[in-house]
Amino acid sequence: MVNLYKELQPVDRLSIRVPFPLSSYDRKLITLLYQPLIGAEPISLYFLLWAEGENSEDSTMSHYHLMNALNMPIGKIFESRIALEAIGLLRTWRKDQQEMRSFLYDVMPPLDAATFFDDPLLSMFLYSKIGESAYRNLRQRFVSKGLSSYGYQEVSRTFTDVYRPVQHNIPSDEIHLTGIQEKPKELPFNYEEFDFHLLRSTLSEQLVPSSVLTAEAKATIAKLAFLYHLTPFDMQKIILLALDDEMGLSDLRLKKEAADYYKLTVSKEPPTMQSVMENVKQKQELFTQTPVDDNDINPMEQELIKWFETSSPIDVLTAVAGGKEPFPSDRQLVEDLVMQYGMPTPVVNVLIHYVFLRNHGKLNRKYIETIASHWRNTGVKSAREAMKLARDFEEQKGIDSKQEDASIETKDYSKEYKILKAGAGTFYQLPQFVDSDFANAEELKKELLEILNNAESLELLSMLVKGKAPFERDVKVVNEFIKKYDMPVPVVNVLIHYAYYLSNANINSAFIQAIAANWQKNNIQKAEQALNFAKDYQIQKNRKQYMPKGKQTAKSQNVPDWYYENKLKQQKKKEVKQIDHKQTDYEKKRQEIMKKLGMNEGEVDS
Repeated sequence: MVNLYKELQPVDRLSIRVPFPLSSYDRKLITLLYQPLIGAEPISLYFLLWAEGENSEDSTMSHYHLMNALNMPIGKIFESRIALEAIGLLRTWRKDQQEMRSFLYDVMPPLDAATFFDDPLLSMFLYSKIGESAYRNLRQRFVSKGLSSYGYQEVSRTFTDVYRPVQHNIPSDEIHLTGIQEKPKELPFNYEEFDFHLLRSTLSEQLVPSSVLTAEAKATIAKLAFLYHLTPFDMQKIILLALDDEMGLSDLRLKKEAADYYKLTVSKEPPTMQSVMENVKQKQELFTQTPVDDNDINPMEQELIKWFETSSPIDVLTAVAGGKEPFPSDRQLVEDLVMQYGMPTPVVNVLIHYVFLRNHGKLNRKYIETIASHWRNTGVKSAREAMKLARDFEEQKGIDSKQEDASIETKDYSKEYKILKAGAGTFYQLPQFVDSDFANAEELKKELLEILNNAESLELLSMLVKGKAPFERDVKVVNEFIKKYDMPVPVVNVLIHYAYYLSNANINSAFIQAIAANWQKNNIQKAEQALNFAKDYQIQKNRKQYMPKGKQTAKSQNVPDWYYENKLKQQKKKEVKQIDHKQTDYEKKRQEIMKKLGMNEGEVDS
């Protein structure tokens, strides 16, 4: 945090200089172009310094004068001053003495309109502040295209072409001029913060010649990297995209490619400018207003939050994929979340990471959009808030699961499960489910109908899985079916029971709807009717399965021909064996009768 006492005090003296004359046109530029960027208070300080500087010659005053004139505390004066310095409207000089400190303020003119709009930082921040329509109006107002000089050749004479010096005795007091400043031509910017050495380290001379990276190009590259928060490696890609066919690198192409890259990897919304002092204030307010649980924060979590807050969604996608290039569908998904749905980038990063871990590495679009919709409705803005939402959801899910398990354990459905399973084996002709404990079919039917007539449909689902919680998918299918079809609950229960065992415990919506349509045609209104109808259908179906190959029904069963041929052979062998067995029994009885009568073969009792 900035120590204000070390920076500025009300008693500090100040002097003001206006190195360049300022016009009413400059006032318009400052009011319409600069004020939206830095606010009204810094501009008020600028105009006060301008007025005081034009009317005073080598006079000094204290900062109390500025505080009284603007009705601002010294802290606001300091914040306004550094805002003017950053934007290039003020240059500050300080002299420290033993008992006092004094400042010299140079009130600088604004950049001309063309330079302002050509600067990527200033133009983009103005655009983000006032919007597209107002931005276009201002640009059209201040930047006049005028007549083009294309095709013309300049023939203007220089000063030395026209004039020659006559007197060489120049006064000595004019030889050593001090305090002469050059009018600013660009925004004050620290280009050394960008690592040009790293930028060049992996760019070969064949790809990007050194001659392309002129001083002007480097200035634009550094500003674009700062504006869009891009690394030297990001700027390498942008430079390669911006090169034209003749290996030229224009500012216009650099700006366009950087903007496109930012939209693709970060956000469709343009970047905004925030004062460092404002950022410090926000952090202080957050710290003082938001209670923080020390047990909830650890260095690893802080590092993860920082990563979510500073990384792009594409970087997170690459990281969770083990450093591999993300698939186009995944890139499109995160791009839609940021651009179309307006979700903050850190929140999208947490969402990607959470779903990837929870869904075993699968990024299902519908699943992600469902969570994203809920998170957006809660108004979550930061990575920390998103992580808390995800954690709370998992904790609540665990509580619900335990409560559900506890409620289910209080009911023992093992008996019902056994009856339902045995009933499926007996009445639906499914031998794998036949239970020898239920040899009496009539008694089994009675017990089965008792369950099907009295259970609720969702309760029946739980019985089918021996008292465990049914799958959400099955619950959803059953609920949707009940809403759509007006069928008695017992009939629905038979339908669920029938479909469950026929489909190997995979209740399919289309399957049960097809069965329901058939039952409605046959006016099935009771559970027993439904059970008998299902039983008859299965018996008929099994008979048709053993028809010779070539029959229409056999083909409709989607079973290979060799299956039916094998079944026919087995059936014929069984029939022959039964006939032989019957004949053997008859012959044996005949001989026993003849022996009792005392008759021999061929004799006839007369």
